[in-house]
Amino acid sequence: DEGVILATVDGGDTWILQNSKTKLALHNVDFRDDKEGYAVGEKGIILRTENGGLNWQRVITPSLVTLMRVDFADDKNGWIVGYGGTILRSSDKGRTWVKQESHTPGHLYGLYITKKYGWAVGNKGIALKYAP
Repeated sequence: DEGVILATVDGGDTWILQNSKTKLALHNVDFRDDKEGYAVGEKGIILRTENGGLNWQRVITPSLVTLMRVDFADDKNGWIVGYGGTILRSSDKGRTWVKQESHTPGHLYGLYITKKYGWAVGNKGIALKYAP
């Protein structure tokens, strides 16, 4: 279903539909804690919540391509990957995002970030490593 975000507070026994306010397909949701979360999907959509998903706000994005994965290294620094080698970075808790050069036109589907390193992976064997 398009724009669907489901939440659970009982370990998955029951699920509650959250209002994402979009009909666009969402591909990944990441929560930093029980309140602050992010969702990404098609046409460059980025959603952010500060209240556990009760309300989602759309974030202005520098990209209109499909976004596949969002992950944060800490409370402030996050990355998003997507189609066409798209990498976006935020240093303000996901309030704003800027493009970073990936040097690849291939689609990026996976992302794992720590405070020291990051990896993005995609089609045709793409594997990118980030180290500050």
